[in-house]
Amino acid sequence: MHEPYQKTGYLHSDFRMFYLIDHEKKEFELHYHDFHKILIFLNGNVSYTVEGKYFDLQPDDVVLVSAGEIHRPVIHSTIPYERIVIYLSPDFFRTFQNSEYDLFYCFEQAARNHSSLIRTRSVPSASGALPAPAVSPASAVSPTLPVSVALPKANAEAFSNLNKELIKACHSQEFAASLYRRIKFMEYLILLNRSLLCHSSLLVHASDFNHTVLNIIEYINEFITEDLDIEQIAEHFFLTRFHIMHLFKAETGITIGRYITEKRLFIARQLIQNGSSVTDACYQSGFRNYSAFYRAFKNKYQAPPGKLR
Repeated sequence: MHEPYQKTGYLHSDFRMFYLIDHEKKEFELHYHDFHKILIFLNGNVSYTVEGKYFDLQPDDVVLVSAGEIHRPVIHSTIPYERIVIYLSPDFFRTFQNSEYDLFYCFEQAARNHSSLIRTRSVPSASGALPAPAVSPASAVSPTLPVSVALPKANAEAFSNLNKELIKACHSQEFAASLYRRIKFMEYLILLNRSLLCHSSLLVHASDFNHTVLNIIEYINEFITEDLDIEQIAEHFFLTRFHIMHLFKAETGITIGRYITEKRLFIARQLIQNGSSVTDACYQSGFRNYSAFYRAFKNKYQAPPGKLR
């Protein structure tokens, strides 16, 4: 049975930016990219799921998706889904990384706080702070993430104005248009990191998630390159094999076995592209059977692993 889980999008440079709008309600399948993605949400009735976490989006929200993370938008109505999408290769961030600053800081902070969403336009409550989202006890919010507060008005306006400039840049056909798009995005990325450094509370809690599934995902990613199977995971979490398989599929839309395989394929592909031999990439990424790895890789990328070299 085909799993609703695939690699989509291609990046042949270190940076691409799009302005997109869907006027009709459509369904998106779970997918992942070999590059990092930033989505600036502008309009619509949309939730976003990233690695088992669900976020309800508001205008000017920023969704951060690291390379290899499974994700998809969920469209709830026919309101036009409008957004700016930016694709960024790992090399993009390495180019601008030094002892003075690290533009990847926003992604690192999001991951550290188990979030994928930065809110650049908050509506404060009477006390000046947003209440924490209501979740079930089984889905308790991580205590490391503070309650969201409103961004200072000047900062929020700066984001809103930059969003308009990014849209214009996406449409521009004038002299050095591609360079202009890059410059405007760099301005946005600097503002995003500066704001997060001053206001860590801009990171938003997931509106819905299953605490057990998030722990399972974290455990898998920690030991993905080691011996790892469903029986071992079930034993670690004191669950039956059937229960853990049913729970994971119900919450994420994919099987736990498929999730492990896809994560390992992603790692193997990165290793090969960085110069490792196919055999080394197979075992270093967690596969224990070369034939199984070869078949899975060829089926996934429509080419044998040696072709990447």
